[in-house]
Amino acid sequence: MDFHRVADAIDGVPFIDRWHGRALYDHVREAGARDVLELGTAHGASVSYLAAAVAANGGGTVTTVDRYHFQSPTPEETVARAGLEGAVTFVRVDHSSYTWWLKEQVQARSDAAGNCEPAYDFVMLDGSHDWHIDGLAVLLAERLMRPGAWMALDDLDWSYERSGVERPPNLSADEIVTPHVREIFDVLLRPHPAFGEFRIENETWGWARKVPGAARTLTLERTTVDRSILAERALRAARRARRAVRERAGR
Repeated sequence: MDFHRVADAIDGVPFIDRWHGRALYDHVREAGARDVLELGTAHGASVSYLAAAVAANGGGTVTTVDRYHFQSPTPEETVARAGLEGAVTFVRVDHSSYTWWLKEQVQARSDAAGNCEPAYDFVMLDGSHDWHIDGLAVLLAERLMRPGAWMALDDLDWSYERSGVERPPNLSADEIVTPHVREIFDVLLRPHPAFGEFRIENETWGWARKVPGAARTLTLERTTVDRSILAERALRAARRARRAVRERAGR
């Protein structure tokens, strides 16, 4: 499906702007990904771009997992606006996070010796942004990734201090001010033996490719963006914080 058709259909849906939607769409198209996993559904904007790219690649499976039920619009409504009904499988977990669901997937695809049959060509992580949840999530998701698959982590610069969202109890001062996703990328993914190719884009997106045994490479990319896009990112972060508080209060 054409990128501009989807972008126009879901214009204004938080939490991903058109520029980042284009990056996701182009990456999935160029990689030829057919089986995609997203952790963190929110309002369904990013999964719409992912599903559109998979459809343009000839079709496949797109699964998105979240604990929270976002409204106005719901992710199902967003995907329908994009004309991609039936192209996305929505998973709502009743556990504390999607890590238990990932654990179940690994177990279901593993033999008696612990060898896991991978399932995905691309994994998008844009969920809790918390070390304690997403630190485990990336390790479980790696087990489900095929060789050559990419993992994308959004919001490398996110922190509890800057976001304004409700903080879990008993966080240390360092945990409050430190960007958790960046720590996950630097401490867990970059040294991981299954990954060998890494990109950091505009200090906000981290990309890691599963290439066991390959020499490690790191590319830093800084794309010039206009002030309207930077302003949109700030507004997106503020809206994310407000909506997350409301969603938790409504559970």
